[in-house]
Amino acid sequence: MSDHVVIVTSPDDFLPDSFRFMLVDLNDEQTQLVSSALLKLNNVGNIVVYSYKSSDPVEWLLDKRVKSNFVIFNAESNNDILIGYLTAHKNSYYFGTLKTLSQANRSAIYSVEDVLNLITARMENDETI
Repeated sequence: MSDHVVIVTSPDDFLPDSFRFMLVDLNDEQTQLVSSALLKLNNVGNIVVYSYKSSDPVEWLLDKRVKSNFVIFNAESNNDILIGYLTAHKNSYYFGTLKTLSQANRSAIYSVEDVLNLITARMENDETI
């Protein structure tokens, strides 16, 4: 496991320098996959995980997306505008099936190993924001 994993929800923020990523509207099974991947990490420092639900203020989502190294979202969320917005960004990855935007983003996640590989690859290639 990493040194510290900090889960941040609306309206809060976490200011110390850390590797950050955002989870958007994940269901329980998807959240468990991410949690399992985080438990497999060793000696990687501090990680901040922003967790957004559709009922949270969209301003918080916009601010935290910019602060995050990448975003993982639920492509089967009921918020089509949000899905379209997140799909358009190159640092966005998703669980589920994109309905009409699958040509725009082919960064699907299917397993714990996919999540683990994504996190470790991005930590190796990205500087802390």
